[in-house]
Amino acid sequence: MMKWKEISVVTEGICAEAVAGIFHELGSGGVVVEDFQAARRYETRNKWNKGLFSPDFLDHDFVVIRAYFSEDSQVIDQVSELLSRVEENFGVKCRILMDEVKDEDWEESWKKYYHTFKVGKRIVIKPSWEEYTPQNGEIVVELDPGMAFGTGIHASTRFCLRFLDNFLRGGEKIIDAGCGSGILSIAAVKLGAESVFAMDIDDVAVKAARENVKLNGLSDRIKVEKGDIVEKIGDLEADIILANITAEVINILLPEAAKALKPGGMFFGSGIVDSRFPGVQEKLEKCGFTVVEVLTDVDWVGVAARKI
Repeated sequence: MMKWKEISVVTEGICAEAVAGIFHELGSGGVVVEDFQAARRYETRNKWNKGLFSPDFLDHDFVVIRAYFSEDSQVIDQVSELLSRVEENFGVKCRILMDEVKDEDWEESWKKYYHTFKVGKRIVIKPSWEEYTPQNGEIVVELDPGMAFGTGIHASTRFCLRFLDNFLRGGEKIIDAGCGSGILSIAAVKLGAESVFAMDIDDVAVKAARENVKLNGLSDRIKVEKGDIVEKIGDLEADIILANITAEVINILLPEAAKALKPGGMFFGSGIVDSRFPGVQEKLEKCGFTVVEVLTDVDWVGVAARKI
């Protein structure tokens, strides 16, 4: 049975996304944010079950960002260094706690924190353990995220889901670069894409993506492989490329992605910290793309660009 390191950061809500971004950048197998202020907003709308939370829950002004890393991962020094920058930039204090969890503990944690929600006009993300009846043209993505990044909660994933909702017309061949849990691939096919080639360099992600593809009954239309998409993409052809990764990897990927895309094809890039977006925009232009839409949320940027 696999064990995981749980690293928790107790801090203020203003920097929750930044801390979550640090964990994702360092290759976390999953991030959970406990936002007590957000919970208070839900309480006022009578949309939550008080029985799920401890009596003092609403008294807390802090947030807790929990991330999970493999047992042999050595990231604590990097976490400490990057958090010191967060403290300086936001004028906050970050307290770090460490623990160890087993696979089954992780699974129960997801069931506590992860619930059905909607992204954009049509896409509903539904964990496998909940029931939901789609309405008004909604498409439902069944997801058991496990330890793989890509739940739909993080801004970077939501950006790509919204781009798919806005730009996908049906019948497209798609490449999902760094597929994580497979959430984007599944949503793309359910929105009408013909097929998806999905790839991730991480074993945990590939396993989770394959299981989620099977859960949604799409194994015949979504192919998931382990490997480096930068090396593979030159041999492929696509109408749309999804790249929910990082600005650094997007910049490396773009020249090859431009070769793989058909004229008029779309590139959806996300996972970009706002300070790195000017560099990504410059690279897009150099590689023959024109920016069509930019989405922002706190420190994160997503970009949809068309190949000229």
